[in-house]
Amino acid sequence: MPRLLERILNLKIDEAYPKLKATFEDKGCKVISEEPPNRVCFRQGSLWGIAPQTAKKTITAALEPAEGGTRIKFSSKLASDWKNITLIGCVFAATLAGVCAWMAADLTGFLASRVPSFWSELVTVEGGVNLTSAHTLINLTWGLTFFLSVIILLEAAVVVYANYKIDLFTKETLTRLN
Repeated sequence: MPRLLERILNLKIDEAYPKLKATFEDKGCKVISEEPPNRVCFRQGSLWGIAPQTAKKTITAALEPAEGGTRIKFSSKLASDWKNITLIGCVFAATLAGVCAWMAADLTGFLASRVPSFWSELVTVEGGVNLTSAHTLINLTWGLTFFLSVIILLEAAVVVYANYKIDLFTKETLTRLN
């Protein structure tokens, strides 16, 4: 559930709306829907953004009259396509890491037992085993397994951090709104 930020401006709602819209557009946001002067939704960030300020998100602002001015309530949430591409990348990396670990374990077992296995054909030459190639391939596949596992952990950390600090861009933009 998105968290809400609030800001009260000493402007009438008809004056606050265009100022709010212009401020966010100046920061690179695109309006995706609006109901002037009560509500506006912006798209901000990129699919490739990895920081809370640069990750693709939707920012919704609801305006209402309050105490001689205008109360603006903001909520931000990560875009579904940003979350989906991150999830797809992690699933792909996990699948590839699994195949690499399987390959390394299979070749290690083959070297110990010399019983043909699923991947043993990769290191078999004219009925014999090319030990240099086998050890190189085993090390490479274990290295790739480790690398892909680290990537998955980093992606998970990016998602948690971006979700936790999702309001940073809105807070920074609000400092320009007077």
